[in-house]
Amino acid sequence: MNIFNNNRIVFWILIFLVLVNIAALGTYFFYMRKLANEHESGSGLKRGIVLQQELALTPDQSLAVNKINATYQSSSEPIVEAIRGKKAQLLEELSNEDTDSAVLIQLTSAVVNEQKKLQIANIKQFLDLKKVCTPEQTHKLAQIYAGLYGFEQTGKGNSQGKGNGKGYRHRYGQQKSK
Repeated sequence: MNIFNNNRIVFWILIFLVLVNIAALGTYFFYMRKLANEHESGSGLKRGIVLQQELALTPDQSLAVNKINATYQSSSEPIVEAIRGKKAQLLEELSNEDTDSAVLIQLTSAVVNEQKKLQIANIKQFLDLKKVCTPEQTHKLAQIYAGLYGFEQTGKGNSQGKGNGKGYRHRYGQQKSK
């Protein structure tokens, strides 16, 4: 009888562990799906929230920024899709055994033209946002765009220097090796 009681305890422990694992997996998939939906639907909204926080926008400015961002997103989405399509065609042509360089040049030109359209849309968005912002907010906005383009303005202090020094601290870097 003692063996049956021990097996019964082990059986119920196993059932409990299976239920815990199923609950954990269900929770994981639920949150992953929720995060995927938020990422798809909220990218433009998040950008507006970030701008609102970084620039300390008033409610009226926030409404105008959201409208500008929505307009930008609707106008730039077809351009982005066109770029993806042209790049896919370019990769397909590159993977062909007999690659035609004339087609490659034509596709590359098409990608460049679409990227030019996207850059113009970016500039228009910036200029529209600039109209809504105060001079201080415009300065912060320019810094945000510089970060998006990969041009962080680090190393520029409030001093008179231009930040173009050679990095020699205490002149140790200028010593000649013997």
